[in-house]
Amino acid sequence: MINTSDDYTGPATVGLCVDTDWIGLWWDLATAFQRHLEQENNGRSDRWSQRARPFDASVKRRREENDPLRDFVLNKISGDTTLLDIGAGTGSWALPVAQHIRQVTALEPSESMRNILLENLAECRITNVTVIAGRWEGLDIEQHDYVLCSHAMYTSPDIIGFARKMEQAARRACFMLMRLPSANGVMAELSRRLRGHPHDSPNFIVGYNALIVAGFCPNVMIERGLRPWHNATLEDAFQRVRRHLRLADDNYDTVIRATLERRLVRRGGEYWWPDGMRSALIWWEPDTTLPRPS
Repeated sequence: MINTSDDYTGPATVGLCVDTDWIGLWWDLATAFQRHLEQENNGRSDRWSQRARPFDASVKRRREENDPLRDFVLNKISGDTTLLDIGAGTGSWALPVAQHIRQVTALEPSESMRNILLENLAECRITNVTVIAGRWEGLDIEQHDYVLCSHAMYTSPDIIGFARKMEQAARRACFMLMRLPSANGVMAELSRRLRGHPHDSPNFIVGYNALIVAGFCPNVMIERGLRPWHNATLEDAFQRVRRHLRLADDNYDTVIRATLERRLVRRGGEYWWPDGMRSALIWWEPDTTLPRPS
């Protein structure tokens, strides 16, 4: 179901194309994204060691804003229930969810993220969250009523295996939140020119279609508002493109600069993009015919 009520907006269909290998495309994008992060990490054991604090600050600002997707999930799970939060970060979901249900298990591989999550739980005097170290793919965790993963699946090439494991761990429902890129954005235009398709990274469009191809029938809600990107200078915007598209050489620098000069709008002393951040919420009930962990 694509929800197009007053609170949400989205296309009538997500655009399933039978000629596209969506599962393979996700694998390629996630593998490239994972490789880029490893190179960017430069040998550090925890890639979030220098970014966890700024990330937590942005999470706290976001938590103060109206979030229809969060409200929907909280209304869905209220009661004497349990939830597994995969890639919990510093608690963007674990903290609000813990105030509505009996128990939350927060799974987070980054030590830096876990430490801040524990600080946030203590500060809020929340005692019904269990924090576990590790990646979802490598752990066996007991069943919960609900399983949620918010933007933590992008480095997992096997999106179908990831989702099936979520399904096996959930008694009632699974929730996934993914980035929905701007269809007419600068990144989509440049990715199409550089790679032959508009998908600059793993995202909702690729992930949703991969799930459909694999036999899932998930529901969807899409944020109405776009939080647009902005940069102080064109050079900052140029460096954003190089990072985002994981470009290692200067073969496309002229094309990138020309595209930015043509498409970015200068307003209030900054350069504003047609691109930005918007999330899509995917949820579905588990298939009870699948084998369950003992």
